[in-house]
Amino acid sequence: MISLFKNLKRQKKEPEIVIREAKVKDAKGIVKLLNSIGKEKVYIVSESFNWTEEEERQLIKNLDRTKDLILVADYGGEIVGCLTLFRYYGGRSPKVQHIGEIGISVDARFRNRGIGTRLFEEAIKWAKSRGYEKLCLSVFSTNEVAIHLYKKFGFIEEGRRKKQFKIGDEYVDEVLMGLFL
Repeated sequence: MISLFKNLKRQKKEPEIVIREAKVKDAKGIVKLLNSIGKEKVYIVSESFNWTEEEERQLIKNLDRTKDLILVADYGGEIVGCLTLFRYYGGRSPKVQHIGEIGISVDARFRNRGIGTRLFEEAIKWAKSRGYEKLCLSVFSTNEVAIHLYKKFGFIEEGRRKKQFKIGDEYVDEVLMGLFL
């Protein structure tokens, strides 16, 4: 009997992108992601992430999960996005216990696929459930895609540090943004 299906190739199923809290085993992927973002030289201050895999493992392991959060975007075991939400100034002062500071990174190959949106949705929901009253972040003025994302969630510009950074020969402002929950 001749099989009608012998010429059909099995199509590889594309892995799903899962947004979840970081686990200790994600440390290597997070460090790799942040190093790749740093090498782009246009999105984060550090061009090399001088943080070891072991230091990241310890951070995740010792994280106070009642007040601090690390989310990852997991694509079939590869970390392609990361969002941190930490107490402002590390929560060292009672004056800032109501504020969370956000940092976000998405692998260049996975941008414009809704990962940033999904990370922000989870983070904001989590922050509200933990009693945060405000979230803040800073972003290079040249990162228009990120600024658009933040505004989509209701973040507003609260201040600007003029010529705070120099990328190549270009001065770039630091835009300070906040969202009251």
